[in-house]
Amino acid sequence: MWLIRRMMRISWTEKRSNELVLKEANLERSLIKTIRQRQLEFLGHINRHKGLEPLAITGKIEGKRSRGRQRITFIENLKSWAIGKGSNNNFIRLTENRYEWKNMIANVCSRQGT
Repeated sequence: MWLIRRMMRISWTEKRSNELVLKEANLERSLIKTIRQRQLEFLGHINRHKGLEPLAITGKIEGKRSRGRQRITFIENLKSWAIGKGSNNNFIRLTENRYEWKNMIANVCSRQGT
């Protein structure tokens, strides 16, 4: 929000609400997009490290599974939102290249209707 105010040259001393500033800039705030973007950034950050974190997030730690229907994992949730219903095996591999991953996040989060 501060970036929008700075670009529009609105001083912090002016008593304008965030909603008014967004309306003047012809923008709308989307909490879901912000949350998903941060989740994708976190996934890329964790997956580039070596250790237990990538194994835990991808669900590859050995152990006994619980009974019943399997839960939707963090990865599956993000994959279905970012790519759609089609499965893409390169989703995790793409996180290793920071620049490609950032471009993918920017493209996914800027789409209309998401």
